[in-house]
Amino acid sequence: MSQTQVMAQAQIRFQENGNIILDDFANETVGTVPSKWFVRDGNVKVRDLSPEKRSRYNYRISEDEGRRFIRYSGSDAMHIGLPLYETQGVSLKSHPILSWEWRVHSLPKNAMENDENSNDAAASIYVVYELSGLFKTPKVIRYTWSSSLPKNTIISKGKQKIVVLESGSQRIRQWVKFERNIYDDYVQLFGQEPPDKPLAILILSDANNTKSFALADYGTLMLKRNPITAYGSK
Repeated sequence: MSQTQVMAQAQIRFQENGNIILDDFANETVGTVPSKWFVRDGNVKVRDLSPEKRSRYNYRISEDEGRRFIRYSGSDAMHIGLPLYETQGVSLKSHPILSWEWRVHSLPKNAMENDENSNDAAASIYVVYELSGLFKTPKVIRYTWSSSLPKNTIISKGKQKIVVLESGSQRIRQWVKFERNIYDDYVQLFGQEPPDKPLAILILSDANNTKSFALADYGTLMLKRNPITAYGSK
């Protein structure tokens, strides 16, 4: 991903309380690829790819009890993302809380994020930050639902930090909601303050390394206001 590529803007909505809805999929068409989401590099929407290329992205809009969401079903490792670098109104100083829901139905067999030969996950959320270094690689925090690693495991792979938030099948087939202060997480994991906004939010489900299968759902994603700032005391 390059900053020159991430010129697209995510189509966000502000609630009356100031929180930002990144996507809630409410107006999407069931059975189609999510219309707002881009390929990993942020230069083209998945829906605008050729049919052959689009077929590798196993993310489709699904519906359950009147609620719409992204469903991943398959094994191919293809990220999709919402570019935020040029999106107006997004700032981690005012909106540091990333909120999302996910539901896992099938975990990649024996997958482990700390082993390159079995580095698969049923569900992952990536927060991608500025490019740095000679090869202009991004800093990334990846929040994951692991098949095998214990909750609260933190893995460091150079500029990528992996945080295991959920593990195994104990809460399989249940919607699970997470809220993370991604400003504070960046400070803790990288030892410095983050940029004003991420380059992008990505999601990835995959099972290609383990040659198995993953099935997972992603619900509403939001950026929420800092409660201290929201109440005017800071």
